[in-house]
Amino acid sequence: MKMGFLETTPCEDTHVVRTYNGRKNMKSKNKELVSVTIPTYNSERTLGQCLNLVKQQSYKNIEIIIIDSYSKDKTIEIAKKYKARIIRCKGKLLEARIAGAKASRGKYVLLLDSDQMLEKTAIERAVNKMKDYDSLWFWERAYNRKKWLPSLYDADRMLVQTYWKPDEDIVLSRFFRRDLLIKAYNKIPKKYINICAAQDHIVAWYEFRQLTKRNGMIENAVEHIEPDSLKALFKKQWRWGKTTKDFYKTGLYRELITKKDSFRRVKFKHLKWSIKSFILRILRGIPYKLGYWFG
Repeated sequence: MKMGFLETTPCEDTHVVRTYNGRKNMKSKNKELVSVTIPTYNSERTLGQCLNLVKQQSYKNIEIIIIDSYSKDKTIEIAKKYKARIIRCKGKLLEARIAGAKASRGKYVLLLDSDQMLEKTAIERAVNKMKDYDSLWFWERAYNRKKWLPSLYDADRMLVQTYWKPDEDIVLSRFFRRDLLIKAYNKIPKKYINICAAQDHIVAWYEFRQLTKRNGMIENAVEHIEPDSLKALFKKQWRWGKTTKDFYKTGLYRELITKKDSFRRVKFKHLKWSIKSFILRILRGIPYKLGYWFG
């Protein structure tokens, strides 16, 4: 089954990942080390599949760094199985991201989540493209988008990515030059790092863009396992709302946080995406606000 540049191939646990059908122009020699950093907390449900696809990458000069917030399940056991470096971190998500980047040894750092599934040539294509850029955002789809709720997430992403403009902050890079990423992290006030969770990525991206505008994109690179029940969505958004409250009170990056959570502009050419995106913003917004005010 083909979907644009994508076709399905079997992978672990009978799921499928989509593979990029365009290797003929890739000439990577696997020289530069790429550090894949993954924050975790009780991530056993998805981490094995995530790491399996990292290991299957066509680009082989990779180190995997797990930054774990003292998981109580089998997360560490799974990480050891895939020979990942493991760092323990008591802080929230931004602190974990920074710890992973500073522990990395690669020229490039990929900020990956434990519920994201890489297309098998994504890193190779990213390395080849970095001669022209300082960071890259990965075109992302919902992994489980055949289900109703994940299909809303997928439509929202398609809407944002299709109408992406280089000077907007909504689409965030994941693949960075390490030296510039560290400089960006160092610009964030240290006293606020340990209270930033849900907004970790957009804060780092804002500081990174003050250093360079050479930011590009990799097509069909990653898929994200999204909540497939209203209960799971509510739980996740409640948590994000609750953890955003203390950081929002600092007054830092408020405009970014507000912009990230705003409704998308309606695109009549893709009205179906716009409607689904609108529904998703409402469904996500209610538990987020409840978590913010009462969490």
